[in-house]
Amino acid sequence: MEEPVTFESGGDVLRGVRHRPDSGDGSAAVVFLHGWSGCRLGPHRMFVTAARRLEALGIASLRFDFRGRGDSGGVTAETSIASMIEDATAAVAFMQSEATAIILLGICSGGKVAVGTASRGMGTVGLILLSAEAMGEMHGTYDGTRKSLVALREYAVKLTRPETWRRLATGKVNTGMVRKALTEHEMPSAEELVDESNILRAFRSYTGSILSIYGAAHPETVHAAGAYRDFFDAHDIDHEMHAVDGANHSFYGLDWEQQVLTRIEAWLRRR
Repeated sequence: MEEPVTFESGGDVLRGVRHRPDSGDGSAAVVFLHGWSGCRLGPHRMFVTAARRLEALGIASLRFDFRGRGDSGGVTAETSIASMIEDATAAVAFMQSEATAIILLGICSGGKVAVGTASRGMGTVGLILLSAEAMGEMHGTYDGTRKSLVALREYAVKLTRPETWRRLATGKVNTGMVRKALTEHEMPSAEELVDESNILRAFRSYTGSILSIYGAAHPETVHAAGAYRDFFDAHDIDHEMHAVDGANHSFYGLDWEQQVLTRIEAWLRRR
């Protein structure tokens, strides 16, 4: 059964969809956390597909829009990772009224939100992190060089195609966007890095289990996955990590999506 639900966070109404299986003991539930510019559907409706497959395993779930996103209230310009963590905390409390074992599933910046929510001691038993971004002290000396090289290689391939030269000749190529892709990389502010490092310090004592999945072709995978692996190992946090060959950041491709969902289902069954 899928039903629309509402709950509050920060004085605003959050809207979502709760999935309730026909079978199962009702003890487990997954809360989906979309990325910065996403919504409760997830990229290419991946969250919808996942939630319906979880129902077959007897696992309930909640997909909701953060404040300022989708159908939820709030002002988009006022949202932040901190406000998203507050919203996720409210979502966990909402689902804890009917499930004793809560798992957070976050993609991209939703992975940061999952870690931040778990660091508050919300009693989550597990995290599923899809293409989780590095946060706080994990950034280290990362300067985006690998991302620039990948973008440069992609543009070099495009230059071998006749249609690219036709677009250049007719002014249909946004050279500003090309320059930005090659030279500019979004990084958290100094204040955000401090806040995220504080979250990581609180997260060191996390006792749940973690599943991390990355797209092997995404340029930031090597750095982010390595940083999380080192952090989990250093603090004895139970985890397993996988990379989907050829996949990009959001697993755009039916085969890539299927691999991700199969990994998630297998991990949940073992628990």
